[in-house]
Amino acid sequence: MMPGQRSLVVIALLLIILLAVAAYLMHRPQEVVHMKPSISVWRISAREVRLYSLLEADLNVTAEYENPFNPEEINVTAIVTSPSGRVIAVPAFYYQEYSRRLVGSREVLEAVGKPYWKIRFTPTEVGEYSFYVEVRDRWGNTAKTDAYTFRVLPSSHPGFVRVSDEDHRYLEFDNGLSAFFVGHDVCWASSRGTFDYDEWFAAMQESGENLTRIWMAPWCFGIEWRGGAGRYDLAEAWKLDYVLKLAEERGIYVILCFMNHGQLRREEQWSENPYNKANGGPLDRPEDFWTSEEALKLLKRRLRYIVARWGYSTHILAWELWNEVDLTDGYREARAQVVKWHEEMAEYIKEIDPYNHLVTTSFANPDLDPEVWALREIDIVTVHRYGPQGFRDVAGSICKLIVDKRKRYSKPVIVTEFGVDWRWWGEPYYYEDREGVGLHNGLWSAVMAGSPATAMSWWWDNYIQPYDLYYHFRAIANYLKGLHPAESNLSYLRAKVVIPEDLSREDLADLTLYPSIGWARPSESYFTICLNGSVEGDLSQLSAFIQGRAHPELRNNPTFRATFPHGGRVVIHVNSVARGGATLALYIDGVLMRRLDLPDRDGRNDGYTGEYDEDVWVEVPPGTHEIRVDNVGNDWFTWDYIRFEGVIAKQARARIIGLTNGTLVLAWVQNRDHTWWNMINNVSVEPVKDLEIVLHELEDGNYLVEIWDTYRGVIVEKQEAKAVNGSLVIKIRKVESDVALKVYRVGD
Repeated sequence: MMPGQRSLVVIALLLIILLAVAAYLMHRPQEVVHMKPSISVWRISAREVRLYSLLEADLNVTAEYENPFNPEEINVTAIVTSPSGRVIAVPAFYYQEYSRRLVGSREVLEAVGKPYWKIRFTPTEVGEYSFYVEVRDRWGNTAKTDAYTFRVLPSSHPGFVRVSDEDHRYLEFDNGLSAFFVGHDVCWASSRGTFDYDEWFAAMQESGENLTRIWMAPWCFGIEWRGGAGRYDLAEAWKLDYVLKLAEERGIYVILCFMNHGQLRREEQWSENPYNKANGGPLDRPEDFWTSEEALKLLKRRLRYIVARWGYSTHILAWELWNEVDLTDGYREARAQVVKWHEEMAEYIKEIDPYNHLVTTSFANPDLDPEVWALREIDIVTVHRYGPQGFRDVAGSICKLIVDKRKRYSKPVIVTEFGVDWRWWGEPYYYEDREGVGLHNGLWSAVMAGSPATAMSWWWDNYIQPYDLYYHFRAIANYLKGLHPAESNLSYLRAKVVIPEDLSREDLADLTLYPSIGWARPSESYFTICLNGSVEGDLSQLSAFIQGRAHPELRNNPTFRATFPHGGRVVIHVNSVARGGATLALYIDGVLMRRLDLPDRDGRNDGYTGEYDEDVWVEVPPGTHEIRVDNVGNDWFTWDYIRFEGVIAKQARARIIGLTNGTLVLAWVQNRDHTWWNMINNVSVEPVKDLEIVLHELEDGNYLVEIWDTYRGVIVEKQEAKAVNGSLVIKIRKVESDVALKVYRVGD
């Protein structure tokens, strides 16, 4: 090989080696160096705060993360040590400040500055606290701030709301005092946003209200919706900040509901749900929500953020996991999974909530779900109840619901939604109840039945506000002011109305009964009507459907036993008939007295169209008789009410619901005929006159009796009375609608 050729070979070999080295260096796995996080505190709201007051710390956090709402990417947590040595982990949250303005009828928010991290903390001990904040990124790199201290001074603030240790059916504060709650729902705003709450909460405070309910709905306050699964809407979060702070300033406690049923309904918001796979979420179907590990993981992240941002608030009375969960798609088939889900989520939120807020949920059907209400992790039983069907007598229905559920679960029971009509379209009945009779009767009956709160009305912006019905709340708030139910050892009042002997026809009155259930088989069908107005038998099992041959599995039609001292009539008001037609049969003592064919008139299989809307009656001779309402036809018919004429004493039209501890009596005396149904139908309501009431199981001694006007919230009469052998007699001249009583033991 020539010398020149040898040189070329060497050069070629060197080039090959260099290319190989270059290729290796280019494709060798590179060691990525991630920026280490850093953190500092740039503002502490105060170094000295009052007990149960908010302390905030604003943070500078520098780190690598793509989603600030994913704690697996970026976890910022304050480690707080209390004066007693308790160590509390308080997650920070990502925050954006906003300003608000009203443009026409629309709220407009504008971001102020850049987003940053924030800590909120409410101290529950007096003394010196210390804390530091640490950050951890997805690679395990950490940093922490210096330690800081702040001092907590005593205050008169009552603290967080708990279930009472003294009486598990009532609520109390951390300071041990209990109170009644008065309020109604204001679940979302119009396009005016937070400006609506400025108006609503001012009116509520002025009326003595201290309780409301708010949804984190997709269209208002919902933080995980528009931005996709795992991404939170900081503008909606700021709105909720504003409203909760306003509630605190106005003395209003909030039941905060996380999810509404429409989010898992195909015909409502499922198509927009960020958990829907079509929107990038993990779920093929709404029904998969209860068992999907990814959905559970995402939801737990959201709950963590909610607790971090709003858990500080002493004015959050309870976290509500769901609104009317039984209306979600596939609920019946998924019921066992729904129970398990509630157990897991309630347990999780109790683990991460350093303030131990109460936890609840809700169902549309007031009979659901015993397995959920029995869970140890669920603190409050809630009830939703709507008319018009089965809810003509609001007071009687609400009273029975609360009494039954208190007895069954030994937990606080709150009616968190009710209304005389469930419809939001067409011509619902609440528009006709302009004086709020249904609202009024719900407020008073709930408290007297043993609830820690008045029943909470729905229809806030289209009924309570425009009809200016706040005076109903003011009246009962005045009455309840200063009462402490948990410490009072209250039980149900035993009372009776004194019935005169030798009643003439003029001394007698009618008794009207209304159906309570719909398409279900009644568990009871025999009812005894007493002269004193009481009815033996479970009236909640009166079905609106009188079944014929077509549905034997549902057929259990009612029989009534009543005494007619001077004879009278039984009148049943027929509403509608099935397509298959029906035949009404009325029996007296087993003898058919009236048979009426009811052919279908409108071709609709709807029990509430009012296609008949007419009375059918039979005459009843003097004496005690059994009246059977039956259907010997093919299919069902429905009825609105049944009236027994001349079967009770006029004084027995007074219903008494109340509570006592032997030296204190709280009672509500209602004219049974004063119902929203009678009001909108222009039924003349005769006052109950010359009423004599006997209260039982009181300590012997002297008492002061206050008679309250339940519409103005003032005392209209005082009496002195004496309890002898455990009984005390009160005389009331006239009850047109209702009155309330407060009876106190006074010095002998």
